[in-house]
Amino acid sequence: MFKNSSGIVRLFLFVGIVLIGSVAGSAASAFLIALKSGFNVEAINEMMANIMAYPAYLREIQFLNQLGVFIFPALLAARLFGENYKEYLYLDTPFNGSTVLWTVLSMIFILPFLNLITQLNQQMAFPDFLKGVEEYMKLAEETNAKLIESMLRAENIRAVVFNILIVGVFAAVGEEFLFRGTLLRIFGDMIRNKHIVIWLVAFIFSFIHFQFYGFIPRLLLGAYFGYLLYFTKNLWIPVIAHFTHNFTGIVLFTIYSDDPAQTAAIDALGTEESLWLSVVSLLLFVCAFLKIKRYGGIDASL
Repeated sequence: MFKNSSGIVRLFLFVGIVLIGSVAGSAASAFLIALKSGFNVEAINEMMANIMAYPAYLREIQFLNQLGVFIFPALLAARLFGENYKEYLYLDTPFNGSTVLWTVLSMIFILPFLNLITQLNQQMAFPDFLKGVEEYMKLAEETNAKLIESMLRAENIRAVVFNILIVGVFAAVGEEFLFRGTLLRIFGDMIRNKHIVIWLVAFIFSFIHFQFYGFIPRLLLGAYFGYLLYFTKNLWIPVIAHFTHNFTGIVLFTIYSDDPAQTAAIDALGTEESLWLSVVSLLLFVCAFLKIKRYGGIDASL
């Protein structure tokens, strides 16, 4: 319906769709909590005040928000802006097993280097007149981290499976459909320079998470996912990369969440005494990326 509209019209329309989806997701989450509490006001208030004590509800709320904010807007926009939603979202381009293999390996190789970048990012300090902003950002970061930890804390194997599905699969699919599948396409129709488009979308991708002490590593990941789409012309490749990153985090948290010393040791890989590992990590990642370019097709275009 809007395939011949200007890029700016599609952008504003897409933002409107995302806002509507966000409201719908929040409304569905509120209804879920009300339903779980038997529509008892006191029970609803108690659940909302202590939501971290209900990891199962957090997972369900996360799923509903992913549907409303990411998956629904991306699919609807693809229907409105393109003749074929699969073609618009780069879902029907063939790819081979070698591309998938090197994509997965690249996400494993890069982990120590990302640890180093994360450590440097966390050392960010603001001038005195912005201390209030810094404190707010730290508080938001801590709150978000606690929510994620509460959601990932699995009491049984069923919870682990749901974490993999919701935080691993659906988060990867939803975010890549929205950012790389739709937003990258919209900006790509407005801006000629592919590098500007990829990094602009990566910036929005990182900013929208509101985790500023992890902003730079997420920015780099977002840019990498964009280049994966550019060189392979298939959205499933960045989805696989995104899933691999999330899945690795889920597995490590599930295994070592009750061992703070081991968790700290894993987070420190590639930093300080093991700084050399970051160098090796980056070199291996670059090698994997070159393999992806080779097997994915360097003549891809957005």
